[in-house]
Amino acid sequence: MLKCKPQEAVGTRQTAGNRRSVWEYVSRSSCLLLSAACLLFGAGCRVDMQDQPKMKPYRSSPFFKDGLSSRQLVPGTVPRGWLREDKELFTGKKSGLPAAPGVAGANQTAGATTTPVSGATASQVAAAYPDDVEKFPFPITKEILERGEGRYQIFCAVCHGPTGSGDGLIVRRGFRKPPSFYDPSLRSAPVGHFFDVVTNGWGAMPSYAAQIPVQDRWAIISYVRALQLTRPDHPSGAAPPGTPAAPALTATPMRTTPAKPTPGGQK
Repeated sequence: MLKCKPQEAVGTRQTAGNRRSVWEYVSRSSCLLLSAACLLFGAGCRVDMQDQPKMKPYRSSPFFKDGLSSRQLVPGTVPRGWLREDKELFTGKKSGLPAAPGVAGANQTAGATTTPVSGATASQVAAAYPDDVEKFPFPITKEILERGEGRYQIFCAVCHGPTGSGDGLIVRRGFRKPPSFYDPSLRSAPVGHFFDVVTNGWGAMPSYAAQIPVQDRWAIISYVRALQLTRPDHPSGAAPPGTPAAPALTATPMRTTPAKPTPGGQK
């Protein structure tokens, strides 16, 4: 009896162990089969990135009745930052007046010009620029003038020259020479004309609307007016139209480095 009991216990333990091993085998087999099924299912639903099921803008699509893949904007939609209710600020044109016919197209034609000749009267100037503003749309301060000087040196001096005489570096190398800012016709031109030229281009000058923001365009124009004031040879003896009262538009002097004293106190 003492020998049988241990044998029965051992046999019982072996039977339970066999059952556990069988169950573990079945469980592992089920997991492997399930994993294989998931992999096969996933492979069947695979979509390459270059074949994404999506609508591409400006392409046709049978999903909508009009055949377009993108929807039209709601009438009156304005992108953020493009409301531009102030016509004088964003266009340089007078509010409430339609644009002069043919002027914009003439500005884009190489060699075309509608500027009055030297000695033109005020009525002739007004006829040449019927819809251009004559005053800056905001007060010109020293900070704005300095900003205009910096932007002028970056975008304008290469052609118009550092003093506005039309003798920039690319002109010296054969590019078409622009008119001098001290020409009487440009002295009498309103500030709106300069804004239109910078925005839309004129003759050989391309549009700088993409490179120069609106505020910086007006700052450059204020510096151009300051340059014109440095040579007081206006026919009428008066400042150009739209120029604020001095000293707001006084040209900044050239920055010079003070001379260093030599050894021994000699100059």
